[in-house]
Amino acid sequence: MIPFNKPYLTGNETKYIEEAVRSGKISGNGIFTKRCQDYFEQRYGFKKCLFGKD
Repeated sequence: MIPFNKPYLTGNETKYIEEAVRSGKISGNGIFTKRCQDYFEQRYGFKKCLFGKD
């Protein structure tokens, strides 16, 4: 049986969650939001990608 709500961890997820919580930016406009925006801009060639701001 595949667990429905059990997170699948592959590496640094808990470290990144702790880093986000310690930074105080867990709902947007933090380092991980910036990393995601940069990834999508580079990966898909978007001129600008905006994920959300506080």
